[in-house]
Amino acid sequence: MSAVEPHECELRDAASAFLLGALSGYEAYSFERHLPGCAQCQHDVHELSSAVDVLGTTVPAVAAPPELGERIRGIVRAEAELLHAAGPEADRPAPAREQRRARARWARPRFAVAATLAFGVLCGLVIGSSLLGSTTSPSTRAISADILQPGVAQDASAILHITGSTGTLSFSHFPSPPPGRVYEVWLEGNGRPEPTDELFSVNSSGSGTAAVPGSLRGVREILVTAEPLGGSPVPTRSPIISASTQA
Repeated sequence: MSAVEPHECELRDAASAFLLGALSGYEAYSFERHLPGCAQCQHDVHELSSAVDVLGTTVPAVAAPPELGERIRGIVRAEAELLHAAGPEADRPAPAREQRRARARWARPRFAVAATLAFGVLCGLVIGSSLLGSTTSPSTRAISADILQPGVAQDASAILHITGSTGTLSFSHFPSPPPGRVYEVWLEGNGRPEPTDELFSVNSSGSGTAAVPGSLRGVREILVTAEPLGGSPVPTRSPIISASTQA
């Protein structure tokens, strides 16, 4: 494959999301296949890799919640998943001009949003660390969630990490949602599941994270269901994950 000139490549905005692990399994695989033949993307990956390495040394190290990195990646993946569910035309002002690219798998603005969000959060953490100094971070509790879906691999796991009043779900060796569906997070505090805007999937190895929106105060249980793309205001399937916040 011949090298692609910088102005011709439409995937250059995916480099930062790729380095942060914010691409889905298929997107990451496709970008890896694209990378050897694109000089511009190779240059961007090299430059951004250096920037990511430098971020960790620009300010004195301070204590942070153990799951902070996973939460950041969960937010980025959620944004990318929401835009993916909305379709490639959701953020295009002139869809007719892009009709011939409708089958191209990726919408460049989607990666620009994910990349901007990811690096904005990282830069915010660097600045915040400088200002906060050695502020003590709250401890994190890890709670094993119940996997209710039959037929899941024996080594599959789902963990709820609670730091203060916030939570993050992390998954390992977990199956992808069925075709045409996406995982949705629900909060149950009064006996009835309440929907959230947290939609997510897992990568090709079954790993993934989901940031639980809002505060966990008053929430007794966190549920996950497989819903139609774009989410649902009410559960359409039985929960496949149940995590108690009281454990």
